[in-house]
Amino acid sequence: MEKLRIGILGCANVARKHAIPAFKALEIAELKGIGSRDKNKAKAWAEEFSIPFSGSYDDIINSKEIDAVYIALPTGLHEHWAIKAANSGKHVLCEKSLSDSYGSVLRIVEACRKNKAALFENFMCEYHPQHEKTKDVMKRELGNVSTFIGNFGIPHLEKENFRYKKELGGGSLNDFGAYLVFMPSLIFENFPKAVTCCLDYDKNGVDMGGSAILEFEDGKTSLISFGLGRVYQNNYSVWGSNGLIKVNRAYSIPKDMTPDITLIKNENLKETERKIEAENAHQFLLGFRAFCEAVLNKGTQTINKKYEQILQQAKIMQALRDSANEKRRIEL
Repeated sequence: MEKLRIGILGCANVARKHAIPAFKALEIAELKGIGSRDKNKAKAWAEEFSIPFSGSYDDIINSKEIDAVYIALPTGLHEHWAIKAANSGKHVLCEKSLSDSYGSVLRIVEACRKNKAALFENFMCEYHPQHEKTKDVMKRELGNVSTFIGNFGIPHLEKENFRYKKELGGGSLNDFGAYLVFMPSLIFENFPKAVTCCLDYDKNGVDMGGSAILEFEDGKTSLISFGLGRVYQNNYSVWGSNGLIKVNRAYSIPKDMTPDITLIKNENLKETERKIEAENAHQFLLGFRAFCEAVLNKGTQTINKKYEQILQQAKIMQALRDSANEKRRIEL
């Protein structure tokens, strides 16, 4: 069986907790190397996870034994290493957000297109089957759908976390808000036509939280709220004329957790609730499989579609930043 040979850039928690186990469980992937700024740390991780090769980021990118890189670095470092990887003939699977401006994302996409490199932005929630189940119930049960409401936030982290550093692309919009931008487009199967956003900045210019309205065609809207230093939330709901769907664990959901989806209706002036059954899933593994299959099968259509999806996401994210900074509604 042909396998895609993967190198990891960055010894991040997401790599330890999710990515490495997913790659090791994937029959069409093979972990061949891991790189870090600290070569001793990379060597320790390689020994711990039985990965054959370790070194610097450049060592991984320049290795002839590696076909693709998984980038688990802070957002502000993605552009440099994604473009360097693409220029070295490597395919790129990168943690979200791909970068912190539309111009930066465009440069990454152009480099990947030029080098015929696949590029996936790792919104792992895209591949969890609970969202297809939600869409199916929405289309059958909700009637005229009007509103997507999403919330994602966590309590404060340790002060040295990159999310508090502007130069590393930190902030709540790039981290948590990005999911809330991504998901309504997935559910509505369309992209917003206008946005209005408010961001709450700390003294260092890092957004600690925010909220936004995303306007879609046919009168649909998405109301989202996100932040650091909040009580934990990770959910969305879809509201229609005939019912309301609530998804209680929407974006970050463990592989062994059964989805919590509820359909709420009003029948004979009484509220009724019905649990919607959906299977648990390893969303990292499913997303990584999609990436590997696109590369191994030379799925040009899938790869081109990903370029466009990534650019649309970046365009919306940039519009939200511009709206908050200019204090106005931005049309897309």
